[in-house]
Amino acid sequence: MPRTQEAVDAPPRPTKRSPVSRWIPVASRLPPRTVAAALTTSAGLAVLVALGALMHQTVLVPPLAATMAIVTATPESPLAQPRHIIGGHMLSCLVCFAVLTLGWHGPWAAVVACGVACGLVLFLGAAHPPAMATAVMIMLTEPRATRFVPLLAAGAALLVAVQMVSARLRREVYPVFWW
Repeated sequence: MPRTQEAVDAPPRPTKRSPVSRWIPVASRLPPRTVAAALTTSAGLAVLVALGALMHQTVLVPPLAATMAIVTATPESPLAQPRHIIGGHMLSCLVCFAVLTLGWHGPWAAVVACGVACGLVLFLGAAHPPAMATAVMIMLTEPRATRFVPLLAAGAALLVAVQMVSARLRREVYPVFWW
């Protein structure tokens, strides 16, 4: 089909720019989900840092950073659902403190705890890979359970809450399922 001169000379239509792309030019070339994931990950981790500062505790543990990345990058994934996030971290935590109570310590105990935790979360349908990092971290640092368990539970729940708010703002559905 021949093109008319009119169509060739027509100026390109201006594209609507988002507020983020005005400040960060690269953002206009990124898929919206990428920008949302980056901003939500930062927001979720900022909430954890703020909580830690208020409580004079370190709450930003590497496994929770990995959790936030999974949740924001693949919110529809089973691994990103609340049951898997909260359940995976808490079950892993429970196994580790049980192993520590038995008197096992160190890297070899971390191997055993991580293996048992992995089997338990798979058996109970709450698999969440960053929870295995939680297991290793607990075994190698041996934190006090009375301080660590509530902080981990609060951290996992806060990350779910941040993603819920982010999803609502973008008119998306999260969580896909609770249980």
